[in-house]
Amino acid sequence: MAKHTLIYFDVPGRAQTTRHLFSLGGIEFEDKRVGGESWMALKPDTPLKQLPVLHIDERVICQTSAIERYVAKLIGANGSNDAESAVIDMIHTSLSDMGSLVIPYFFGEVSKDEAKKAELKKSLVEEKFPVFLDLFTRKLEANGGDGFIVGDKVSLADVAFANFSGYLKQLDTEGVLAGKYPKLYALAGRVAALPAIKAFDEKHAKK
Repeated sequence: MAKHTLIYFDVPGRAQTTRHLFSLGGIEFEDKRVGGESWMALKPDTPLKQLPVLHIDERVICQTSAIERYVAKLIGANGSNDAESAVIDMIHTSLSDMGSLVIPYFFGEVSKDEAKKAELKKSLVEEKFPVFLDLFTRKLEANGGDGFIVGDKVSLADVAFANFSGYLKQLDTEGVLAGKYPKLYALAGRVAALPAIKAFDEKHAKK
C-alpha cells in the first residue's frame, strides 16, 4: 500500500471529505495540518501554491476534487458500475459549483458588507441552491429515500454532501432549506453517524 500524506490547514474546509473517506476505508494516512509559518515555508513547493495536496509516496496531487475522487476509488466509494459512478460525479461536481457560489458569503468583500451578504443569502437560499438540492433529492428518492444517493452503501456523493451541509447550516440559520429538504439533511446525519466518521470527528473535535 502506498504511503498517503494529506496536507491542509487545521480546519475541516476542503480536506474533510478526504479525511472522512480515508477513515471509511480504514486506510492509514498522515493527516498533516499546517498554518502560519509552516504554510509559508511549504507554499513555494506546492503545485498551485494552495492546499490541500496529497502525497502518494513521491507523487504529489493537488485540487480538492481530484484528491477526493482518487480516495473514493481507492476505497470503493465511487459506485459499482459506470452509471453509478456518473451519478456520483454529477453530485460531486454540483457540490463544487455550490461551493463556488457560497464562498463570497463567508470570504472576500461581500462577507464584509451586511447588505450584500443578505442579498446573496436570499438568492442562494430561495433560488440557486434549490435547483441543486431538488436534483439531489430526486436521486436520493429514486434510490429509496432513506439510504444513500447511489446503491446500497455510502459513496463520495454522500460524504461530500454531508460535509457541504455544514455550510448550508451556517448560511441558512433560519432552517428554510432544512425544512424543505428533510431527506437530504437526514442523509447528512446518517453519514455523520457512521462509526468511522463519528470516531474521526470525535478524535479531532476542538476542545
